[in-house]
Amino acid sequence: MKSDFKVLISALALFFILAKAGLVSAEISASLVSFSSEKLLQGDTLIIKVKKETGLGQPSGEFLASKVDFFRSETGDWVGFAGVDAKKKTGKYILTINFPNGEKYQKKISVVARKFPVTVLRVTKELKDQGYSPKSIANDVVNQEAPVLSKIFRNYFPAAYFAKPFIYPLSKVEIGGDFGNIRKNQGVSLQHLGVDLEAEMETPVYAVNDGAVSFADNMPTYGKTLIIDHGLGIYSLYLHLSEFKFSKGDRVKQGDVIGLSGNSGYSISPHLHFSIKLNGAAVDPLIFVETSMVEILK
Repeated sequence: MKSDFKVLISALALFFILAKAGLVSAEISASLVSFSSEKLLQGDTLIIKVKKETGLGQPSGEFLASKVDFFRSETGDWVGFAGVDAKKKTGKYILTINFPNGEKYQKKISVVARKFPVTVLRVTKELKDQGYSPKSIANDVVNQEAPVLSKIFRNYFPAAYFAKPFIYPLSKVEIGGDFGNIRKNQGVSLQHLGVDLEAEMETPVYAVNDGAVSFADNMPTYGKTLIIDHGLGIYSLYLHLSEFKFSKGDRVKQGDVIGLSGNSGYSISPHLHFSIKLNGAAVDPLIFVETSMVEILK
């Protein structure tokens, strides 16, 4: 009996030591915190839900050296997004959730390798006649377009413009080019950090959620590009458009027709290139949308 009592005391002492170290919480029950997955592929999206029953107010967090801000969904629960960049090193990482009363909850999340196929960076005769080549495309992306986009993504709005799941940007989703493909030609290698969706010329393109237009302009390789800031470091990108329906600074609602698909910039044929940036991480946009549909209102 004394032996059992000692074991119990030792277990309780260890629990409170771990709680003090922030590895477990004496107040936050695991049943009140859920995760879309504890094992993520490169390019995946993690959604964290904190049940309103905690009663501790709005949490905040950190994962993969980025902050995780939470918003209140239509269910009343707190929801946070975290992205695993397509190029993130594999391994185990700690997700930390902080509460206003000083409590914290931590969870180990595994990041595993995703196999990205290698394809050809195609340049048709028509594109060559327009001055495109593998080297010119790489130069435009790295030296002209990337700096512009990086400046946009550094703007962080700490609240969500939205409260519901994301939707697809087209009424029909048919993949023409996968996320993460590594495209090579003539010594040039570029990773396709979005997904190409089949679309005829001037197909309506929809805002995937509420937000503010942070960019709507023509770019050398990406063509007519529109970017929506959804808050919390979440940006959706729509490339190769033929026409804009909104301008920089405009507020948009989910489902608004923000533009028409096209063939502008470096494009083999009419389509929509759709991307999501999540706190600077390039994530698979279709997995992002699908995860939000499953998790936010669950």
